[in-house]
Amino acid sequence: MKFKKSKLFSLLSVGVATLGIALTSTSCSNFSVDVDQELPTDDPTREVRIVFWHCLGQENERTLQSITDEFNAKYDGKYEVVLQKLGGSYDELHNQVTTKISGNEVPALAMGYPDSFAEYITTDVNQSFLLRLDNFINDPEFGYTKEELDDFVDEYLDEGKHYQFEGTWSMPMYKSTEIMYYNVNYFNGENAQTQAVLGSDKTYQELLADVEGDQNIPNKEHLDALKEYVDAHGGYTYEVPTTWDEMMSLGQQMLADRKETNTTTEFFPIGYDSDSNMMISQFAQRGIEYTKVTSEGEAYSEHFQFNTPEAKAFVTEVTGKIREGVFITKNSLGGNTYTNTYFNDGRAAMVIGSSAGSDYNVSANFAVGLAPVPYYGETPKYIMQGPSICFFNNEDPYIHKGAWLYYKHLADPKTNAILALQNSYNPVRDSSYETDEYKQYISYAGRGNLAYDIPAATRDLREYYMTSPVFFGSSTARTEIGNIISYVSMVGMPVDTAFTTAINNCNRAGQ
Repeated sequence: MKFKKSKLFSLLSVGVATLGIALTSTSCSNFSVDVDQELPTDDPTREVRIVFWHCLGQENERTLQSITDEFNAKYDGKYEVVLQKLGGSYDELHNQVTTKISGNEVPALAMGYPDSFAEYITTDVNQSFLLRLDNFINDPEFGYTKEELDDFVDEYLDEGKHYQFEGTWSMPMYKSTEIMYYNVNYFNGENAQTQAVLGSDKTYQELLADVEGDQNIPNKEHLDALKEYVDAHGGYTYEVPTTWDEMMSLGQQMLADRKETNTTTEFFPIGYDSDSNMMISQFAQRGIEYTKVTSEGEAYSEHFQFNTPEAKAFVTEVTGKIREGVFITKNSLGGNTYTNTYFNDGRAAMVIGSSAGSDYNVSANFAVGLAPVPYYGETPKYIMQGPSICFFNNEDPYIHKGAWLYYKHLADPKTNAILALQNSYNPVRDSSYETDEYKQYISYAGRGNLAYDIPAATRDLREYYMTSPVFFGSSTARTEIGNIISYVSMVGMPVDTAFTTAINNCNRAGQ
């Protein structure tokens, strides 16, 4: 919808940052936006149009549309939610939102990630394009009771409170994390090095025939029998690693085994699809500073804390493994190729990627296993992914109320289970996991379809989820922390120079 000509936009301007499109606000010392609005107690006398901006694909959009139709039927004559797709990715959505805001156009609500939402808040809470949601959450009639709030997964609800400014600025839509995909056949003995020593063995070939004949529905008994035989007859099998150090040692062992058997085809044992996620989660596990929310009066540059000897030591470690051929990341491949490409065609044994990306980690040639991401130290910490929802200031309390009621519809335990599972994500309410819809869905786990396996594999990981503080510029920090690997491994910068470049780019984004 077009934002009506208002005092808000007459006193705000939008600029383009040097490192991508980002919102910046001019001085508005004579005016403040009210981000803490109340919901009206009555209903509108006309049907109010509620625009929701999203970036879902066709199948997922169809599910969302069906849920939206239910809401519209329930509130017929009062509120009508209209879905509008802006791009096919979260980055495209963010860029489109930024562009539209610059043209005085805002929706009622939008999906996305907190880093993007922080830019819509801008650097001054009194000039925010978004509403703070605590008054909606605590509304005595239309908010949530304590029992209902307790029903939200704590980690998911808490994410909306980690912005630069106090309060709750977003609500969870559905969530995911990272997971390790591994080639079960390779781990269990169907690999080139085993073939080199047992290739003419009749029983080994018979077991391979059994395994390879069951790839549409991988037969665990055949795979286990293969591993048992290979272990007993001098072949090569491997155990799925639990820790980061185990994973790196395993990668080195795989390369050594291939060298021992003169296996020369291209192969990289370990892949990681998101350099940024790897850096942020490893920093958290190793106690390395990344970013922080600054206090009033602190310089903008104080947000960025990762230019430290400890951070540089980790990058030195990782880029060393890349040079050895043990490890690849998306950015070490030039930034245009995901490591799952190597995994799917058998050139990698294990890759770490989004649990929502199972469709990109399948192969007709081997069974794919799932495991938690190997972690450093004593306690795992996993990146929390998946979209949240923010609410824009439309200066119309009935639009705000309709948007809030619509969110409550999306977050209904049964509805949220349906919406989340369509994407192989996790619902945001504890009671969603007790619905018939959820129980029926995960009952199909273990039958060879990763879309059903993912929710079952990730459900219990949420107690280890972590978030980073978000603020104007945190999205640039996320990009730059991931770029450091490519600065070193692709561009050839010294590690010190790579960090200086990243920090300078972060600071430049706030100018």
